[in-house]
Amino acid sequence: MISTPILLIKEIQKFIQDVVKESVIQSPAVHLGFLPRRSKDNADTAEFPYILVRPAIGIDNDDCKITVHLLFGSMADDDQGFLDLFNQMERVRIALLKQQIIDHRFRIELPYKWEFPPEQPEPYTIGLITTIWTLPTVQPEEGLF
Repeated sequence: MISTPILLIKEIQKFIQDVVKESVIQSPAVHLGFLPRRSKDNADTAEFPYILVRPAIGIDNDDCKITVHLLFGSMADDDQGFLDLFNQMERVRIALLKQQIIDHRFRIELPYKWEFPPEQPEPYTIGLITTIWTLPTVQPEEGLF
């Protein structure tokens, strides 16, 4: 079974969608990379809350490690918005660390890091999770050398 960073982020997206679909608050939309461009087709769709699954760094050594950022965004008119966002981040953290392997081939590694950038543009709250994943290594073909 082939394993690529693109397949990894798609599996992370599906996994997170399942985790947050039963949210007490509004379920965030889970996108790959960046927020979708605004157009007349999605003009009525709320941008917030969201979770972006964004590949950041890939390193191949004896194994293949991929760093994936999960960017969380919410908008609230009250002080509860920060806690709502933090709750979503915790739900994802607990689910990922309990599962450890998604799609039988992508393993999350420690450390698992979350943070809130100090500058928060009101009424928005932004959170960031940094995850590291191990993918099966690419095996060289026999007889090429």
